[in-house]
Amino acid sequence: MTDPTYTPILIVGGGPVGLALALDLAWRGSSSTLVEQDPGTATQLLAKANGLDERTLEHLRRWNLVGLVNEVGFPPDHPGDTVYATALNGFYLGRSILPSVRARPTPSETPQKRQRCPQYEFDPLLARSVKERGMTKFLYGCEFESLVQDGSGVVATLCKQDTGELFTVYADYLVACDGAGSKIRQQLGIQFPGEMLDFSLSAMIRIPRLEFRSPLSGGERYILIGETGAWAVFTSVDGRQIWRITIVGSQDRLDVSTYDITADIRRALGSDDIPFEVLRLIPWRRSQCNATTYRSGRVLLAGDAAHTMSPTGGHGMNTGIGDACDLGWMLDALVKGWGGEGLLDAYDKERRPVGLRNAESSTANYKVWVQNGEYRDLFAAGPSGDDCRKRVGNYFIESLHSEWNSIGIALGYRYEGSPIIVPDGTEPTNDDAANYTPTSRPGHRAPHAWLSDGRSTLDLFGRAFVLLRFGERIDTSKFERAALGLSVPLQVVHIADPAIAQLYENALVLVRPDGHVAWRADQLPMDCVGLLNIVRGATPRSH
Repeated sequence: MTDPTYTPILIVGGGPVGLALALDLAWRGSSSTLVEQDPGTATQLLAKANGLDERTLEHLRRWNLVGLVNEVGFPPDHPGDTVYATALNGFYLGRSILPSVRARPTPSETPQKRQRCPQYEFDPLLARSVKERGMTKFLYGCEFESLVQDGSGVVATLCKQDTGELFTVYADYLVACDGAGSKIRQQLGIQFPGEMLDFSLSAMIRIPRLEFRSPLSGGERYILIGETGAWAVFTSVDGRQIWRITIVGSQDRLDVSTYDITADIRRALGSDDIPFEVLRLIPWRRSQCNATTYRSGRVLLAGDAAHTMSPTGGHGMNTGIGDACDLGWMLDALVKGWGGEGLLDAYDKERRPVGLRNAESSTANYKVWVQNGEYRDLFAAGPSGDDCRKRVGNYFIESLHSEWNSIGIALGYRYEGSPIIVPDGTEPTNDDAANYTPTSRPGHRAPHAWLSDGRSTLDLFGRAFVLLRFGERIDTSKFERAALGLSVPLQVVHIADPAIAQLYENALVLVRPDGHVAWRADQLPMDCVGLLNIVRGATPRSH
């Protein structure tokens, strides 16, 4: 073995979560090393997530990447409708309408619309942005082998896949972004309890010319339903020629070497005359699992290494990017010396409930798909068939409303019970998948509002703690001196707009670098140092 190489933060796994963490750290000015076993980013056509929710777009806004995502993402005029049908050229059952990005208004609760971007475009976009900042060392073609850690750091053994050479890297902290089968999680002995939902099979296919008859045209995805329920979903990946078909509901693992998906594709198309090309076939396991802890010493879990969920809702990658953005400011604070070790416990206590919450919502959506409906008249002619098809379509439209309209999942999560959040005794808002109630209650995402200069309040957050001051006569100099003495980065921003003051509810609101409210009140605390020690993870909240 060669001598160890040092890095403050070692990230194992170069998918969207690992890349988002590296980018967030680099944006804050912290260096890291990213290890990826593949020879590069997105070297294969991935049949994976491509939906970016409103909160992820807010992070991309902070990194100044929204414009680039719009360039490589889904065509802005392509509708986002979900069509329920027996086949793409079969019986029409109903439609959940979602206008195109261009036609859809920006929600009042956020400065960003959700967007679709194929992961084979999104991952390279992130990787290029990380490299441009020059703060991250990439180790492609290297596989994690093992680790040892103590109170001062982590030593990871890695293997160069082309030569088999082993080498070591010393890090202050290691973040496992190495997927659902995480070797790091397994080596640490962290349990991964949950539920196996089914074995699914996805195929990426190219269809040069796909025409639909009315009223089946204009869908972004087609949920295909048979006499016993939904059996496949046919989704546009790029809004042009690349589609993904996923066969759902199998309780047996499908062998790609023997399974002929051609018949399923033709059944989905509803025609034997449409030419297509199978680009890649990927078997995978649909599950809902959540690690019993996201932290073991100086090793943290993020993304699928920490939680898995059904893609029904598109919450998996977005939840992982949320992990990265919570962890990014904490690790930055630790390596720069102003953050306390309590931040690592806070990460576990903040993100584990979110992972479980989002997974439960995804599973609820999936169970609607595969519920045994016994729709015996689905293909019947005449009034009995018409009645059955209308009833089935209405059932899916109503039952899956929160899958296609999930702003509450994206923006409404809160860090209840976090040791670095100071509660104020107020009751939590309703946590509903399809609806979001803005609030400055501690632990929640700070609300969006448009400032007089055209910026969003969210644009104020990211580099430091921000103390929002809505009262003209409040003197915050004592708090500013306390932050300076502790080397805690702090900005004080006065907002005179009474509508924003009403939205934020209190005269003083302290917002963390990740945009979540840490504390609020109508006057400064008696012990400003004590408050700052809590929110920077240096003192237990009981102080």
